[in-house]
Amino acid sequence: MFLACQLSLYPLGTAAYTPVIKEAVATLEGSGVEVEVNAMSTIIRGDEEAVWQAARRLFQAAAERGEAVLVMTISNRCGCQTAGD
Repeated sequence: MFLACQLSLYPLGTAAYTPVIKEAVATLEGSGVEVEVNAMSTIIRGDEEAVWQAARRLFQAAAERGEAVLVMTISNRCGCQTAGD
C-alpha cells in the first residue's frame, strides 16, 4: 500500500527549534520515502512500511534532543500522487 503522511514536528523547551527540525528531517534521507518540506509541515510519501519507519525516525531524532510533539495525518488516498503523476 502507498501512503502519504503530513508531519508537523514541534520541539519543546527551546527557542532554537529550527536546527532540531532540520536535523530530524535530514535523518529521512535514504529512508525510501519521498520528502517534501513546507513552511508548516513535512510530507512524506512511499510504501506503507517505509512511511511508518520514517515517521518514527523523525520523532526519535527530535526526542533525542529533548521533548517533542509530532502531529501526523496519514492517508492512503489524499496526497498520494506526486506532482509528476
